[in-house]
Amino acid sequence: MDSEATAQKARVRAQFDTAALEYDTGPGCFAYFGKRLVESAEILPDHRVLDVATGRGAAFFPATELLSSAGEIVGIDLSDEMVRATNAEATRRGVPGRAQVMDAEHLVFKDATFDRVVCGFGIMFFPDQLHALGEFQRVLKPGGLLAASTWRVAQISEILAAMDELGMKREQAPGWIAEQEKLSSLLIRAGFTDVSVRIESHSFKYVDVEEYWQQARGTGLRRTLDNLDSGDAERLLTALRRRVCSGGAKGFSSVSTALIGLGRRQH
Repeated sequence: MDSEATAQKARVRAQFDTAALEYDTGPGCFAYFGKRLVESAEILPDHRVLDVATGRGAAFFPATELLSSAGEIVGIDLSDEMVRATNAEATRRGVPGRAQVMDAEHLVFKDATFDRVVCGFGIMFFPDQLHALGEFQRVLKPGGLLAASTWRVAQISEILAAMDELGMKREQAPGWIAEQEKLSSLLIRAGFTDVSVRIESHSFKYVDVEEYWQQARGTGLRRTLDNLDSGDAERLLTALRRRVCSGGAKGFSSVSTALIGLGRRQH
């Protein structure tokens, strides 16, 4: 692994270790799209399922609801804190599946282990996307299905737009995929067949700008927001209020849009 890839993974791990406790606060964007991703994966009760970039279990827990005692789910994530929080929640719920710390580009599972692989909003963080997808394909059984999502319009889009208006620097995962054609092409290049990508949008209601800001701190943007000095933070909050609040209304809605891509391992 080259030094830049190693450094990128270290940054991602640190970002999500820090964000784990506040991850998906507010209206639950990740939870909504995680459920939609699982529905797209056509999971059957006896399937073995791998949830890559499991986070706080946005896809993990909906998947467990579809499995019988004959099925199994394993979650993996690069972040120790995400894994710890998800396993604590699994224990609280009495769910048998567990997550473990693992690099998506270097899966330890044997070939043809899983019937389904799901990956919610994780691909953009992999330094070598094709290699990671090759690993997904390797651990899928012949005919097995991958379901993966990326952001077309992220749940933090209003903050990102406000930062752009103010000329503020912001971080974005280098592998960001916002177009159907790009995700489709990537899955095909990785060797998947029967590839399809659909757009899924949903409007989320926020109590106020502060709730929106807090949920943004539960994403990969947290480090950027927390590193703002007080003056820049107030400027950004003012710009954000100007964008989303009108007529004195306190609450507001924001539409987030995901791409959900499906592809099969060849028989």
